[in-house]
Amino acid sequence: MLRTTLQRRVSVMAGVFLLISLALTVVLAQSLWHTEGGGEEEERRAAQEQWETVGEGLRKLRGDFVELHAVHQQYVLSADPTQTPRLAREREQLAQQLAEHEASLREEFAALGSPVLSGELEESLQDVDEWRTVADSQALVKASGDEEGLRRALANAPASREFRNAYLDMEVLARDLQEERTADALQAEQDLGRFQLVQVGVLAVALLMVPSVLHLVRRWVLRPLDLLSQQMLRVGGGDLQTPVGLAGPPELAAVAHSAETMRRRILDELADAVSAREALAQGQPLVAEVRDQLAAHELPTVAGWSSAAALRPAEGLLAGDWYDVLHLEDGRYAVVVADVSGHGARAGIVAIQLKRLLEAALHLAPEPDLALAMAARVFTDEAERFASCVVAVVDPDSGLVRYANAGHPAPLVLRSDGGVVRVVTELGATGPLLSWLHLDVPGAWTTGTASLAPGSMLVVYTDGLTEARPTGTTDELGVEGVLAALSRLPELTPQALVDEALEVARRHSGGRARDDVTLVALARSASTVPAAPPGARPAAAPAAGPGRPTG
Repeated sequence: MLRTTLQRRVSVMAGVFLLISLALTVVLAQSLWHTEGGGEEEERRAAQEQWETVGEGLRKLRGDFVELHAVHQQYVLSADPTQTPRLAREREQLAQQLAEHEASLREEFAALGSPVLSGELEESLQDVDEWRTVADSQALVKASGDEEGLRRALANAPASREFRNAYLDMEVLARDLQEERTADALQAEQDLGRFQLVQVGVLAVALLMVPSVLHLVRRWVLRPLDLLSQQMLRVGGGDLQTPVGLAGPPELAAVAHSAETMRRRILDELADAVSAREALAQGQPLVAEVRDQLAAHELPTVAGWSSAAALRPAEGLLAGDWYDVLHLEDGRYAVVVADVSGHGARAGIVAIQLKRLLEAALHLAPEPDLALAMAARVFTDEAERFASCVVAVVDPDSGLVRYANAGHPAPLVLRSDGGVVRVVTELGATGPLLSWLHLDVPGAWTTGTASLAPGSMLVVYTDGLTEARPTGTTDELGVEGVLAALSRLPELTPQALVDEALEVARRHSGGRARDDVTLVALARSASTVPAAPPGARPAAAPAAGPGRPTG
């Protein structure tokens, strides 16, 4: 059922009551007029008069046609010069009279509204026209005084043959007219019976309206309110993992949305409280400094693009994950997401070093593979530590993405078609994890290309999202679980994606994340063509699709 407002639903019920009342009033008024005012009898009488008029017109047409044919025969066969002019004039008058009767009869048949009878009339008149054509040709020969030509024109009596055809068609038309008249009278009686049946039906519907409206009120109003009340009672009882939602009227759905926002805020506050307690064990001054150093720059504001990002630590306030979006000098943007092994202060320090090296490398030479090769130097003295990392350089003018992936979960290019979120491209690994094992391996990482078409979205995440699972199980959320949750969103935007993905990961893991979760979403508008930022280089040609990694 459509999510119509309560006001509209109440209006529908009131409108139904009004329509039923009006229909009942009209039916009863018509019944009173028919029974007391003699309206039904008057209608029948008018119909009978119309049928009589049409029948009389057809009989008159047949009489005129018979008389005209007889006068024509006398004219063409007359050998008396004194009678021929009179017969010719009489013939012309009868022909004119027949044509007038034909026009009048067409109008009378059209008033009956019967295509079948009108078609039969036209066939009969066409036969009359054929007789008229033959008779007129004979009259012309007669008037010319060509006796031999007249004998040829009268041979085999063609005018009599056409007259017989037309007259027989008129007889068939007269018979069908009588049958149609009888059927019309029968139809009138049946209509009266149906009219009386409608009266009974309207009265029955009116009697059924009260329980029907009570049922609609329960279904449209009371039942959604009961469902919302039950969900709120569960949340109030401590069940914070069950989402609050309602596919009912927009007014109630808005209340449910507000309750869901409150539930998520409570969960965030609880998570912050737990993180704060764990941060005390990590050493709060150091934690604060490391956290500030890993803080991302503000997300860019580019015409035709939108973005959102979030980082949720698994323990305390420090995470081995970090992300950043850097504005490069040539007008492009670098999206960087890294996941350093381990948790706590030491992992945070390695993450700071990796972040600083990557920032410097991208500003010096914005090539993803070169940036990873330089950043790998962080692990010279970190033989027991490693990191996965993605560097994606995005051109906002063309949507071209150049990326390098060091063993990180493949970033996704998503698109929403008909409410279903699907993966367009995966930016798979283009090299190994960042570690001391590949410090001096030339070309260990390569650069690949992909394209962000209008209406698509680039999502970079860490494995804490897809590997979310309840304690004691191996039932991971996976990319499919995330996509299924995103497909339930009314609109796929970067902020909605980040919020829903974090929520489904937390819900799937039972409320407590087992690993850091980081998300960066960058979307290209489906309708707006972004303008080049001031000082930007000329736009590169858009890639036709994901390409093979290139050095």
